[in-house]
Amino acid sequence: MKFSKNWLFMILIGFIIFSSFPQSTFGVVFYTDYMPHLSEGNNDEYVLIYKYDTISNDRVVFEELKSRICKRTPTEFQTVESDDTLITDWDFVYEGRAIESNQTDQVYLNSTSYVIIAAEDTSFGNLSFFITFSEDNGVTWSDIQCVFNTSVVIDNFIGFGAASLATDLFIAYSYTPSDYVKETKFLTVDPTSLNVKLNAQSTDYYGDDFDLYSHENNIYVVSTYEDLFTERSVRVTYTPTGTSLQGSTVYLTPPYDLVEYFEPAIVAWDNGFFVVAHDLIEDVYDETQGIYFTEYLLWGYYIGDLTDTTTITYHSVVKDEAEGYTRKSPSLSTYEGQIFLAFELTEGTKLGGGRPEIAFSFSTNGKLWTDNFMGDFKIYFNPGIFFAIATVACFAIVLPVYLIVSKSKKK
Repeated sequence: MKFSKNWLFMILIGFIIFSSFPQSTFGVVFYTDYMPHLSEGNNDEYVLIYKYDTISNDRVVFEELKSRICKRTPTEFQTVESDDTLITDWDFVYEGRAIESNQTDQVYLNSTSYVIIAAEDTSFGNLSFFITFSEDNGVTWSDIQCVFNTSVVIDNFIGFGAASLATDLFIAYSYTPSDYVKETKFLTVDPTSLNVKLNAQSTDYYGDDFDLYSHENNIYVVSTYEDLFTERSVRVTYTPTGTSLQGSTVYLTPPYDLVEYFEPAIVAWDNGFFVVAHDLIEDVYDETQGIYFTEYLLWGYYIGDLTDTTTITYHSVVKDEAEGYTRKSPSLSTYEGQIFLAFELTEGTKLGGGRPEIAFSFSTNGKLWTDNFMGDFKIYFNPGIFFAIATVACFAIVLPVYLIVSKSKKK
């Protein structure tokens, strides 16, 4: 039996191709983004900062902190990734010391976007705060500068938030100085020199998770609240100086109360405030067999007046059911009177799980939500409409001419 050289060549090529499959499988790289912080910027643009991980072989191989410009274009409000900017590696070196980032926040003040990083200075094991800023909506960022080294051991650090207070940057952080004791300290920082002007302690505890929002000379504080006498809720209050929580306080009831922390966010909207938080919900997989999964979903409240509970109304946010997805960690702003929401979106357990990505949604009334915001759409000033009209016009002119010429040639 003769064996063709062509067959031998094809077998060899086939062996090389098939043997390469395992190596290509192990080379798959995934990317995931989460921990969103959304803030307004200059020229009606918005700045998003987020954590961006590179994953290979089910292991995070690289972590980065990035920023994205969200802006209005002639045809849409652009929120997708488009030449996003690297702010810093998540873990970086500062003055020869290894720094491991822990949490981030963002503040917009005096036409400048500030990113505050709470991190561990591994040389000492303590919590430190670093700042970088951008004057062009995140296209470029300044060198990172350490603004304060605290005496808090990183293992005792709980969380922090940042906002503006009058003409200064304001940073508050919660920690446990000893067992069963929790306290909040705060800093005020000069936004130009980045020098700390005041380092003090609040008489009130802000919370384990809290979001800060500057509005009309006050800093509004929203957090998960729990004590021995009340059920867990989201607390909304404010402070004019940082030293104590003052004025009216409201407590917002979660829909299910199945999560440890609600991670609320707040924004001024419609002559009041809108609060969004997350919770866990049972997602039905097979009711007959009693198979359920728990997924995160978003919920919210509109507060017309902190002193009048009758002005408070509950809203389901984005979706009132999980539908196999998990939605969590909201960040809020407003755009053209719309509520502008960024959050983490992931395929839930029901769909096999997935890696989080940042999604966006808009609402004009807190009830109906859309991820395709067009704003005040002007048909006569839209390039896409011009193109469509021109295309139809060409067919309307060219097609009849073609038919007439074709008939005349046949004659």
